[in-house]
Amino acid sequence: MICNSKIASTILLASLAFGSSNASATQTSYVDIMDAGYLPSQQRVVVAGLHGMVGLLEVTQDAATLSFVPETPSVDFTALKVVSDTDVLLGSSTGMLYRYDGKVISEVQQLSEYNEPILDIESNESGVWVVGGRGMITRSTDGVNFEEIVIEEVSLPLIEFPGAFAADWYIGVSNLDSDSLEFKATKNGKPAVDGEDYILYPDEGFIQIQTQLDMDPAPTVKTKFAPGPPFRRGDVSWNVVMLNGTVVTLAGEFGMVLQSYDGGETWVRRDTQVTPREPEPAYWMAGVQKEEIAVLVGAAGVNKSSSDSGMTWEENVKPGREGLFGVALAEDGLPVISGAVGLIGAMSNDSEWQMADRTELKLLSWIKTPVSMPDGSLLVLGGRGTAITVSGGKMNRLPMLQ
Repeated sequence: MICNSKIASTILLASLAFGSSNASATQTSYVDIMDAGYLPSQQRVVVAGLHGMVGLLEVTQDAATLSFVPETPSVDFTALKVVSDTDVLLGSSTGMLYRYDGKVISEVQQLSEYNEPILDIESNESGVWVVGGRGMITRSTDGVNFEEIVIEEVSLPLIEFPGAFAADWYIGVSNLDSDSLEFKATKNGKPAVDGEDYILYPDEGFIQIQTQLDMDPAPTVKTKFAPGPPFRRGDVSWNVVMLNGTVVTLAGEFGMVLQSYDGGETWVRRDTQVTPREPEPAYWMAGVQKEEIAVLVGAAGVNKSSSDSGMTWEENVKPGREGLFGVALAEDGLPVISGAVGLIGAMSNDSEWQMADRTELKLLSWIKTPVSMPDGSLLVLGGRGTAITVSGGKMNRLPMLQ
C-alpha cells in the first residue's frame, strides 16, 4: 500500500532522473510537463512543471513549439487548471496556489498547512476545488478566496456480505464510528450474538465472523467512518477531484472514492466491497468526468468507469501492471490513458485497450497529461518533451521545439 501523498513525488523523482542538460537549442527534450490545459485567449496550450517552468505551446501538425513565461516563481508546479478564457490556476509541490492571467504569475493562497503538494484542481460553474496531500481539500466560489474542507465523517451505505463463513471480513475502510455501526446477521434464523458469533473491530475496519451465519438473508453492515488508515483519521492523499454540477467526487489513497452533493457538508463512500481478507485497495492517481461518464486510473494499471456520475463503478481490463498517471475522454467518449515508461493507449469499442507502439513512437519517459484541443483531438504530454497527438484512433509524436 502506498502511504501519504506521493504521486507527485514519484513523477518528480522520475523527472529529475531523466532530465538532461545536453539537449539541442531547438529540441526541448529536457522539458518535463507535469500538467497542462488549453488557454483560449492565447490559442495555445499552457504547460507547467518543475523548477518554475511555465510555458505556452503552439501546436501545429508538424511540431509543438514552446515559449517560456518569464519571471516565474522558483517552485515545482504539480497541478494546473484553466478556469476561464484568460486565467489559469497553478498548484505547487509545497501547497501554494498561483494564478497566471496571461501576463504574470501571482500568489493566490497557501492551501496546505503541512506544505504538502497540490495534486489536482477542478472547476465548473459552481466554483473551484483544489485537493492534495495529507487530506488537503479546499473550495472557492470566486477562484480567489479558498476555504478548507475537513472531512470528519463519511457515510457508508448499506452493504450486503457476499458470504457468511467464519473469516475476518474487511469493509474496506478504517476508523469506523462504533455508535453508528449496524451489523445485522442471523444464525439459524435468530439474531447473531456480538462477542459470540462475531466480533467488531471498528478501528481496523473488519468484522470477525466466528461461525457460519445465515445467507438468507445475508449479513449487512452500514456505518459512518473517518477516512484514513487505522488510527490516523484524515491522513489521505486526495489525488483526484471531479465535478458534475453540484456533485463533487474525490479519489486517492486506500481506494477512497467519496462524493458530496451539498458542497462538502456531507460525504458518502462509493465503490465499496466486503472481502474475507485484507484488501489491496486501488491507489487512484487521475480521473476525468464528462457529464455522467467518469473514469479513474491508478497504480498497477487499475482503472474503473462509471456511467452514473460516480455512484456505481465497473472495473475495466488492465492494460498491464504499469502505473497510469493520466486519463481523458476522446471524441467518441472512450478513455485514453497515459502512464509510466511511455505508456499510452486508447480503449476500443469492445472495451479492450489498444496500446501504442513505444518503439515506433520513441517513447522513453513517463506521460501524464492529456489536453482536449479545440478540434476534438487530444494532445498528451509528459517527461523529456514528449508530445503525442491522438485523433481518429491514430497516435502521432510531435517534436517539441523551443
